[in-house]
Amino acid sequence: MKLSDIAAIRSGYLFREKIEPNPQGKYQVIQIGDLSFAGELSLRSLSRIDLHGIKKSQLLVKGDVLFISRGKRKQAVAISDELENAIASSQFFILHPDERALPEYLAWYINQFPAQRYLEKHSTGSNVSLINIRALAGMPVRVPPPETQRRIIEVHRLSLRENELIEQIRKKRRSMVETALLGLIEK
Repeated sequence: MKLSDIAAIRSGYLFREKIEPNPQGKYQVIQIGDLSFAGELSLRSLSRIDLHGIKKSQLLVKGDVLFISRGKRKQAVAISDELENAIASSQFFILHPDERALPEYLAWYINQFPAQRYLEKHSTGSNVSLINIRALAGMPVRVPPPETQRRIIEVHRLSLRENELIEQIRKKRRSMVETALLGLIEK
């Protein structure tokens, strides 16, 4: 099946001017810089802005999937937290999966090699790689039963946590070795 069979797809908000942050602004805006290279969305650092004429249908909701449509990173991330008056910039496509696909699974699937190969093949642009909404909509997607999707999501989360712990161990080991070596020369 194609992505458009299981998800509604729309573009993020197109700003006509530079985004001007306002700490008291009504809306929060998600930009590419709010997404880490590891694919994590930082909601604490979102810019607040003032905008007029925003429709409720343009606001992000828990369960949406953000997909970076421009640049080298063709990455997806599921919104797993409730957001208050948040919109995504036009650098994103917003996917709203139906009941057949869990948002976290869909984001995981898009970030995997088969989907990434499809996205690379269908991207255009010489300086800045771009995938258009029609090409994204036509991307083949494999959607297993919900229980299988949940297991995939859980194993993926555990794998990410394992990597975090391994990195913490490396840092602590490096610090211990440095301290021990410095202790040798200070005697």
